[in-house]
Amino acid sequence: MGVYDYHHDSGRSDRPGGVPVAEHVQETQTISPYKAYVEVIADFSADGRMKPLRLIWEDGRKYDVDRILRVDRCASLKAGGAGIRYVCRIQGQPVELYYEENGFWFVSRKVPKP
Repeated sequence: MGVYDYHHDSGRSDRPGGVPVAEHVQETQTISPYKAYVEVIADFSADGRMKPLRLIWEDGRKYDVDRILRVDRCASLKAGGAGIRYVCRIQGQPVELYYEENGFWFVSRKVPKP
């Protein structure tokens, strides 16, 4: 008995072209110009809860999360996509930070990316 390795497919793959699970590529759907994927540094508690501590923007700027105001499962109507929404206070402003099921973090842009 042991733990099943979800990243090891024993040579079989249901994906076209035999792409291994470990080589996950972001969806090929058109990404909303309001969706900004960001890097997040998070802390994990012993009971499995995730707490974002710092957000790193696309250009490398770093923002510390001052406080987490609310956590819920929600969809982003502006940017598209769904997941766990963390309503955070960053530099005194409320920011909605989303964690998608695929392991990516994103925020909604105020101004769409050209």
